Amino acid sequence: MIIKKKELIENAIFSIKIDDLGYVLSQLRDDSRMDVFDNLKDKDEWQGEDLNNTNILFTIVVAEHKLLKLFSNNVTSVVKANKRPRLLLGLSLSKEIRESTSMPGLRLIKYDKVYDPNNVEVIIPILDPIMHKDIIYSYEYIGMQGNYKEIKDRILKYYKEGIDWDKQKAILYPDVELPSKGYKKILYKVGKR
Repeated sequence: MIIKKKELIENAIFSIKIDDLGYVLSQLRDDSRMDVFDNLKDKDEWQGEDLNNTNILFTIVVAEHKLLKLFSNNVTSVVKANKRPRLLLGLSLSKEIRESTSMPGLRLIKYDKVYDPNNVEVIIPILDPIMHKDIIYSYEYIGMQGNYKEIKDRILKYYKEGIDWDKQKAILYPDVELPSKGYKKILYKVGKR
C-alpha cells in the first residue's frame, strides 16, 4: 500500500517492515514526534492492538513528509492510538564545544509540550561521556530526522543485536561505546517546571 502525504497526521499509525524480520508499529504524535513501538510481529496484522499497553522503543522528532518510504501500511483504523503523555526531557546541542572533538556536546533539557529552543530548562549544560553515559544512552537527541533508511537501520539493529542506538549521538560522542545488549534506559528525576 502506498502512503500519501495527506495521511501523515497526528495520531496516524503505520506499520514498518523490518527486512525479513517482520513488522513494528509507529505513531505520529504532536509537535513532529513519532513513537516507534517494540512490538515485532511476523505478519502485518494489527486488529485490536492497543498501543497504550505497548513498550515504546524510541520517540524521535521527524520530518514526516520524508518518511513515506518508511511506512508499509496505514493501520490507524484497526489500532488503538497511544495516549500516554510524551516525555518532555531530551538532548539538544550544548553551547559549549567539547575539547576532545572540537564540536558541541549535548545537554539534557526539559521543554514544554510544544518545543521552543528559546524556552527550555537546562538541567545539565554539557554531558560528560563518562559521568553522563546513562543519560546519553537513555534520552533522544531532539534534532529533526528525515532519513527513513537510518530509522529502519536503527530498528533492525535493535532486533538483530539487542542495541538501541541513535547514530547522531555517536557523531558528537565518538568516545562513547555502544550500550550493551538489552540495556535498560534510565529515567532522570527532575523537579517540576
